[in-house]
Amino acid sequence: MNKFLFFILMAVTNNSFAAKLDISSENNFSIKSFENLINQNKNYNLSYYNLNSQFSFALKNITLEETDNSWMDASVGFKYFSIDSSSRTINSLYIKEFNQFYQNDNPYYFFVDKAYIKVYNFIYNDIVATFGRQPYTLSMGNVLSDNSKGLNGVRLEFLNKLKMDSIDFLYFRENNPYSEENISENIYGVSLNKSFGDGLWNLYYIANSNNGKTKDISFDSNKTDKKFSGISYLINSENISYTSEFSLEKGNSKDIGGKNINHNAYSLSINATWKMEIPKFGNSNARFVYLKSSGNPNSTFTENKAFYSPYSKRFNGYERIGVGEIYRASIFDTSKTSDTLNGLPDGLSGITTVGFGADLIKGKRTISLDYFGYKATQAFNSDSGQSLGTEFDIKYSFDMGEKLNFYLVYATFSPKSGIKKPDIKSTKLFSLNIKARF
Repeated sequence: MNKFLFFILMAVTNNSFAAKLDISSENNFSIKSFENLINQNKNYNLSYYNLNSQFSFALKNITLEETDNSWMDASVGFKYFSIDSSSRTINSLYIKEFNQFYQNDNPYYFFVDKAYIKVYNFIYNDIVATFGRQPYTLSMGNVLSDNSKGLNGVRLEFLNKLKMDSIDFLYFRENNPYSEENISENIYGVSLNKSFGDGLWNLYYIANSNNGKTKDISFDSNKTDKKFSGISYLINSENISYTSEFSLEKGNSKDIGGKNINHNAYSLSINATWKMEIPKFGNSNARFVYLKSSGNPNSTFTENKAFYSPYSKRFNGYERIGVGEIYRASIFDTSKTSDTLNGLPDGLSGITTVGFGADLIKGKRTISLDYFGYKATQAFNSDSGQSLGTEFDIKYSFDMGEKLNFYLVYATFSPKSGIKKPDIKSTKLFSLNIKARF
């Protein structure tokens, strides 16, 4: 890191006449109060504040004088996450998964989330090379995302080759966040991007491997060699926004007993938003979300059907990225109601989520209404899954300008048979949130 910062300093000194300095910052502050969060067979209350801050600067268009037409950008970014430091908060089931993922035991975390060099026309024209710790999310993030902490590695983008918009080759090396030995994994692959009609298609192949003890859905492994392939489609027009991604998981693992486990799983994500105008309300949005991943039908298997990638898009500091303000379902897990890898009771795997919502926009004010239904795709020794619950969210937001947003959230989550136990009550959330950026 010190060498990288020194390199940037030298670049500024020697090429400042030809470079542009961009500085950006974003701060998100929240106060949350949960009533009746679920921990297996009991409820508990939890209130806390959290702060997610980031600051970055990029020196752009640095001339590489020994080349004909190459230039580069150099970027460094820092992030700071913090949360209420009480032991009740830090040790709660709802919160401790964040510290596990970021491999941090403190109520705060300051780190470098980006430190990279991006070279344009690298060696040949229309090749863009990025070296270092860089932000990256593949398609919708079902398989691979940096989860707001960056990925260490190299990415090569070949532009306008073989009738493709771009052909991307990538290699990252990261520590598996669910490894007791903090082992490193090799992540490599290729991504093809092609504009067609009104949308953008993406085809990809990603492999990740390790030789240490890690966790998987329904078992622990001693060696993992997974291969993901997928396709996604994106439309972003004036009246409609649509994204979908379908992924297949193959490969094999060795469990801690030495048994070979073959992976054969899938996932599907769909998000759609329609923009319209309603009399008396004006501009409004309607939206639909659908997530589904496969699960295991029994506990004695040699073919693992539970979709799982430790690098799926799920976290931004002490905020989960997922469907619903409380349950926050991702492609394979949820906010924890049980102390398992996917947050579900033992024997349940795979997630199926359906949601509908609308935004009623009046000037700078927006009222958002959302309803979600959640189901475990598969339960052990069952031909079907189990219902997990339903959630209803109400959000009021006010734009105080282009760079400042304030919003309030009230949400309720009603558990169903998959996690419902005697005397378990519905979970309620009230939160106050402020987002500022420049």
